[in-house]
Amino acid sequence: MSGPFVLVPLAVTTPMLTSSTIAEPAAGEAVWAAATSYTIGQQVIRVETHRIYENLIAGVDATLPESSPTRWLDVGPTNRWAVFDTLVSSQSTIVTPLTMVIRPGFFNAIALYGLDGATVSVSVKDAPAGAVFYTKTIDLLEPPIDYYDYYFGVIRSSSKAFFKDILPQADPELTITLSAGAGIAVKAGMFAIGDLRSLMLSDGFGGTLAGAKAKPITYSYISTDVFGNTKIIRRAKATDLDIRAVVPKADADAALLTIQSVLDIPAVWIATDQTGYEGLSVFGLASGDVTYEGPVYSTININVKGLI
Repeated sequence: MSGPFVLVPLAVTTPMLTSSTIAEPAAGEAVWAAATSYTIGQQVIRVETHRIYENLIAGVDATLPESSPTRWLDVGPTNRWAVFDTLVSSQSTIVTPLTMVIRPGFFNAIALYGLDGATVSVSVKDAPAGAVFYTKTIDLLEPPIDYYDYYFGVIRSSSKAFFKDILPQADPELTITLSAGAGIAVKAGMFAIGDLRSLMLSDGFGGTLAGAKAKPITYSYISTDVFGNTKIIRRAKATDLDIRAVVPKADADAALLTIQSVLDIPAVWIATDQTGYEGLSVFGLASGDVTYEGPVYSTININVKGLI
């Protein structure tokens, strides 16, 4: 295998989001107003913070919701901005298409998670309204396991997509479009746009070894009351990742510095970019070590605690 890679997402700010087919407020969202009397449980949004707040105390209060946590509970991002938090469970949704135009500054790769649609397309211009220099469309279908699966298996949708080898520009214009059939709602959980770094810099031998492990986990649990009634309490799910790689000795120091630089930063870790290993792409917090085996090669172990 090739790899491993790490994609460090950049924070998308309000000025970066040039346009979106999702309005703010979106359908069903109401903007907070200082003079309004709210009942308990009513939800409002603040376009300044792109967050949704739920009222905890009935009446009128002119204090901004983000400044009054005892009065207003922050329940999550607005529909327009859900793709830019770190939770795939909070999805941006709209009747097809979902199109966002972003000016993110320097970046070279994109990882998309929590997708529900037929295709996702990425187009990049060298400047706002400039010339297109990168374009790619991915069908959101899992590849068949074998020939039998190809002819007789059930069609399985894919919820993630990865775009790389994008030449960095000073002020590029990025367009992401998630599409489906007419009248169908599409959803997207997270857009991770940023700097893709390889832990193997030299040409030649090395890369992620066979045996890389993706481990699905759940935070759901079984609850049994005093009468013996049992039920499953549904909670979030995630996927952990274990990678072992061999790199030339000359790459060991750089690999160690890369791991150190992202220890406390949620990032996309990709064991390999080869087709058929999409499951070895995880967003989470990583730890790892570099073993200096000798004058020829070093080994890298990476353990990712998945957040999605």
